[in-house]
Amino acid sequence: MHSFTRALAFLIAVSQVALAQDPSVFDAGLDNQMGLVFSPDGDTAFWVAWNGRWGSDSAAQRTIYMSRKTNGSWSSPSAMPFSGPYSDDDPFVSPDGRWLYFVSNRPASDDDTSTDGDIWRYCLADSRGLEHLSINSDVAEYSPVVTESGTLYFASTRKGGYGQGDLYMATRNGPDFNAPTTLGASVNSPTGEWNLWVSADETEMIFEASSRATNVSASGDLYYSYRSALGWEPAVPLDPLNTSGSDLMPRMHPNNRTLYFTTAPVGGTARIKVAERSELSGPFGPPR
Repeated sequence: MHSFTRALAFLIAVSQVALAQDPSVFDAGLDNQMGLVFSPDGDTAFWVAWNGRWGSDSAAQRTIYMSRKTNGSWSSPSAMPFSGPYSDDDPFVSPDGRWLYFVSNRPASDDDTSTDGDIWRYCLADSRGLEHLSINSDVAEYSPVVTESGTLYFASTRKGGYGQGDLYMATRNGPDFNAPTTLGASVNSPTGEWNLWVSADETEMIFEASSRATNVSASGDLYYSYRSALGWEPAVPLDPLNTSGSDLMPRMHPNNRTLYFTTAPVGGTARIKVAERSELSGPFGPPR
């Protein structure tokens, strides 16, 4: 019941953006904008943009864009220096602001001929270049999220899970990560879990799930779970946010009051949406 009451307390005010930055500011001039995430100080934004219709096989490759806020104004979008030759997706900034994690179909080595998405990271602190993470498998990985403890959360279609795609975690092991483990049946299902946000203290999670009986849309709805003393509570849908299209890529602003997510109707284009924690005293939790 904890997840249910917490999700109910996440009272949605999609049309009220007093605390939020209007996501229309972050438009790179392409058909689709998705996956808006901010640096810890809230002054740098990253997101993905590409041309084509949602779900189309002919859609162009995806590029990660960024914008900086100076004197209250956001700069014109510009592509990240590493992004362009390959399809890059799912950006996430580490809590210390040092690393930009993302997914890419770029080859990991000269003899790598695979085209599935792997998790990479780019050092924002000194632009040292790209690193390919050791936890990648021979199938697709999605949506890397790093917490204050250094734990990496992500989704994958690798074998050994519960369904088509599942949510995993890998704890820190020095400069690398330990072998990933699944997050269990309270959040994973026999269908698919594809991308996620986890709070920096690892007590809250929002993720996309497809084809569940409780979905508004089989293609993907947003779900919420809270970690109690017993572990992750059974996930419940965030019904006020979910539409007949795909609802995905949840990312909480560093203020912990503003949720950015993406909605994409089948055959349409992806747009970044915003919702707020309008009642902070609810069990969904006050901002930290």
